[in-house]
Parts: sequence; C-alpha cells; structure tokens
Amino acid sequence: MGQSHSQSQTHISVLPNEVMFIILQYLPPQEMKSAVLVCKALREMGEKPRFWTWAVATVNTKDDLLKLKLPRLQMVQEIDVTHPSRLVWMKREGLADLFQVIGEIPTVRRIRGLEFCKGIEGIEPDLVVSVLNSLEELNLCYDFYDEEDFEDMPLRLEAEQLELLFTAVAEKTNLKFLQVSGQDMLKDMDKTDETDEVDEMDQMDEMDTISPELFAAAVSNVEEVILKEHFKEDITSKQFEALYSIIAVEDRPVRKFTCL
Repeated sequence: MGQSHSQSQTHISVLPNEVMFIILQYLPPQEMKSAVLVCKALREMGEKPRFWTWAVATVNTKDDLLKLKLPRLQMVQEIDVTHPSRLVWMKREGLADLFQVIGEIPTVRRIRGLEFCKGIEGIEPDLVVSVLNSLEELNLCYDFYDEEDFEDMPLRLEAEQLELLFTAVAEKTNLKFLQVSGQDMLKDMDKTDETDEVDEMDQMDEMDTISPELFAAAVSNVEEVILKEHFKEDITSKQFEALYSIIAVEDRPVRKFTCL
C-alpha cells in the first residue's frame, strides 16, 4: 500500500532575523533588488548599507543627490558622474554639492568621470582633500581639446588645495592609482623677461608651489603613478630629481611609474 508524504512549508516571516540577515548577505545584486520588494520585513532588513556596497550610484542632476541620502547607500563605494552630454548639471556646477554629500560617506573609493567636472577650485580645501585622498583612483587632469571626439578635463586644483592634498597623500592615503596632468606646480611669477631660457628654468625651480621633497613623498606613496606634462612648467626639474632620489634610496609604495 503506497504511503503519502506531506511536506510542510515554513513562511519566511517566521525565520529569526539572524537567519534572514545571513540569507540576504549571500544574494547576488539582482536578487537583492527583488528581495526587498517581497514584504515590509525584508525591505526593512534589506536597507542595511552592508548589503549594498556593490551598488554604483549615478549622479547627473541635483535630484540624483537625494539617492545618496538613502540608508542603503551609506556604505556605497562607487559614484558615477559620467554622461555623454557636457551640459548636465553635475559637470557644469554640481561638484561642490556632490563633495558635501560624499563628505558624509567615508566609504566612497571611486568617482567615475570626476576629471570631466568643473568647479573644484571653488570648494573648501579641507573638503577637497578629504574626498580626494579617500579615493583609490584619481585622475587629476587639466586638459583641453579642439577635437569634438575628446572631452575637456577641467579638474585643476588651486595652490592651497594642491599643497594640502600632496601633504595628506605623503602622510597616508587610500590612493592606489594617481594621474597628474596640467596642475600648476609653480607660484605666480613674473615672466616678462624670457630672453634667457636657463635663467627662466632656474627661476621656476625656486618657485615651486609643491616643494620637491613634498612632491616626491606624495607621488612615491601611491602604487601606480602617471605624470603627464601638459605645460612645460607642470613639474620642475628639482621635483623630478627629488622623486627619482627617494625611489632609489627608500623602499616606497610606488610600483609602477610612467612619465609622458
């Protein structure tokens, strides 16, 4: 005589919270998005920031900043401000507001498209340093192109911002990759007499905004570095000499160095 087998089902709501948290932390991103739509209990549990560290927050408009206020994004690591149009709010005037918000999210490690945003020179130096030095990748580029196929990179720091950033990087940084191009490494100087090129270069070496020692300590404290001279006064000979010397003498974190 055949036997009938019955299977009992347990509703998810009766599972202990500890078990639910374990289940949620193993869900892939797409299933996590679906899980928080199942019921109120799962939605409340799913708001925990640790479940959303994989998320990439896209910011193009001022309203997009509200997303970064959501509880689930308080441990987000990557923000995307890339956009095919050069006229979006974020690229034209939104950088200061973005930095204010990021200043409250210490886990942010990457900002895609930061080098295409204007207005960093008007942001309070301590906030600029706090945000940039917490990143893992930084393209500190100031380049302009005539071709329509290339987008301008207007990210140029003021002297105080640049010096404070290099000071912070030299001491301790999260940066793993650093590209520097078009930054003004010189203090304002009188260039009216340019008849003697040798004298002019000597004068540049004496007018470093970033001292050779600080420049070397900061740049050599990042694992991968690209230095691109957009203008001839970008980096002085003494700054290069100090960098080569510290790399030769000390065991610095830098492992890959490219000069273009």
